[in-house]
Amino acid sequence: MDTKAQRRILVVDDEPNIVSVVKRELSAPPQGRYRYEVEGFTEPLLALERAKTQSFDLVISDYRMPVMDGLTFLKAFLELQPDCATIVLSGWTDMDALIEMVNRTHIFRFIPKPWHDYFLKGSIAQALDYNGVMLETKRLAAQVLERKIEIPPLAGGIDQIIIVDSNEAVLEQLAQQISSFNKMDKLYSSIRQEILEQTPYALNEDKINVHTTTSPAYALNVADDLTFSCLLTAYKLPQMNGIDLLRGFADKQPDCAGFLIGEISMDNLISAVDVHIFGVFHDPLKETLYLKSSLAQALMRRRMMIENRVLAEMLRSAQ
Repeated sequence: MDTKAQRRILVVDDEPNIVSVVKRELSAPPQGRYRYEVEGFTEPLLALERAKTQSFDLVISDYRMPVMDGLTFLKAFLELQPDCATIVLSGWTDMDALIEMVNRTHIFRFIPKPWHDYFLKGSIAQALDYNGVMLETKRLAAQVLERKIEIPPLAGGIDQIIIVDSNEAVLEQLAQQISSFNKMDKLYSSIRQEILEQTPYALNEDKINVHTTTSPAYALNVADDLTFSCLLTAYKLPQMNGIDLLRGFADKQPDCAGFLIGEISMDNLISAVDVHIFGVFHDPLKETLYLKSSLAQALMRRRMMIENRVLAEMLRSAQ
């Protein structure tokens, strides 16, 4: 008996082969913790008609389509199903268009064509996880407000990020890229607007502190004294591999979001899924946009998980 959680996915792309590829990838092993039921459309208007009668957990849309572009489609779709998670596929990139899509539709991720075979499936699972946390936060917040319980301001603070890699030059460059604020950070500011009407959370130098080390043992020792929000680690390290480091970190700090960086085999990647990694980046120095976007989402997801516990405890105390 299949005990995996079932999720319904809508795929909209004017290229029939792309719809077929997504369907095939989501039905092929390894499937992870979800089982997918996928519906595909090459015409956005037909997809919108279907959305009027069938609810979806996640919609995957192309950006460039002849009748209706992805932004217009997602805006219309989210009017019908505002709680659905969204991912955009496209072989075409435009900074201003992407920023507008995030600001207007709160897409979870922008995936360029072509993608790595594991990347789409991992992004979908992360989007569903992230959306689930967001919806749970809304549900708990609604209960708190319904009972007229006063919500105290939640603590902000600095997010501590630690990077572990045997290459010191990579460490220095990656820390600098993550810490610097630029136009891309506009992408992150809108995602949090819907959560408890709080100020949007953005990845910038005022809210993060980046630590680096070549020693996984040192990283684990530091975790005894300092709470980290994210850990980025290479797989090949002295003393232990990156997956073992992620597992040891998770034992000490289960709320810390883990990322693998650098080259990794498919077998090791499958093993890493058990550690619930948030993202994988083969060449993080060339993937700054996607890395920073994933980091911002990981930090916000962690924040929401903490808020979930605070709200749940408030409900228990009020009963």
